[in-house]
Amino acid sequence: MPTQRFVGPERRRTPRYYVAVPIEFDGTTGTTRDVSESGIRLELDQRLDQGQSIAFHVVFRDFEGGTPWRMAGSGEVLRVEEDGAGFVVAIRVVRYALAEAPSDP
Repeated sequence: MPTQRFVGPERRRTPRYYVAVPIEFDGTTGTTRDVSESGIRLELDQRLDQGQSIAFHVVFRDFEGGTPWRMAGSGEVLRVEEDGAGFVVAIRVVRYALAEAPSDP
């Protein structure tokens, strides 16, 4: 049986990357706080429901001002916390796929 390997003091199975990029779904946009292979934590102006299924696009902008590309994903809302006038939402990701890449000039 393989040995479980964990990353960091929180004993995560995959590393967490602290990055703030736009995330789009259901006609609204939020901002990621951190992402990993298995989850995303994001800030939103609207409340989501725990257990809700969600499809989303994480938007990565080109550093040289070119067309952004999008990573599609789907998952389940694990936690929703009030944070001032907005909400912090934790999503367990079940799928990622390249959705839209910029075309080469």
